[in-house]
Amino acid sequence: MDRRIKRTRTAVFNAMLDLMVEKDTSKITVLELCKRADINKSTFYLHYKSMDDCLQSCFETIMNGVIDVSSRIKYEDIRTNPLKAVTILLDEVEKEVDYLYKFKSSSICGPSIKVLKENLVSCISENNGFTIEDNYHEIAAITFAVAGCIDAIIEPLPVFNKEELSKVMCSMLQSHEFTNV
Repeated sequence: MDRRIKRTRTAVFNAMLDLMVEKDTSKITVLELCKRADINKSTFYLHYKSMDDCLQSCFETIMNGVIDVSSRIKYEDIRTNPLKAVTILLDEVEKEVDYLYKFKSSSICGPSIKVLKENLVSCISENNGFTIEDNYHEIAAITFAVAGCIDAIIEPLPVFNKEELSKVMCSMLQSHEFTNV
């Protein structure tokens, strides 16, 4: 990616995060974002179709961080030692908890969370060498674990108690049938 494009997208991302901490996403205007990012309106529209497109792009940046760390999650850890997998996920979420709280109230949160879940399941499955044809039960277990963990993180926001959430998620993962698959 061209350095100028990367610099512009980084400035917009940082400006969006700053503004989201200050106010509701529906109240952020293109002009206000451009001023904060120190770009002009035409530059914004070269990169994004709308504020929702920009917000989606910002979420994808965070989502990519979560996806990247999920590559370290091993299926065997989910089955036998979920604390390791849960800690990897929660450490990444903790970095962006304020942004995620604001994002939760946006109009694109639901569809974006669905895409995040699908991407996490796909990443963890692929990194463990699973295919739907040969590893249906394992992929179903990963889907259950991912969906439960993401929902457990998103629903109680803005209260993010990493220690308590870790206990709940590990307990949930250890208590279900898939651990015996």
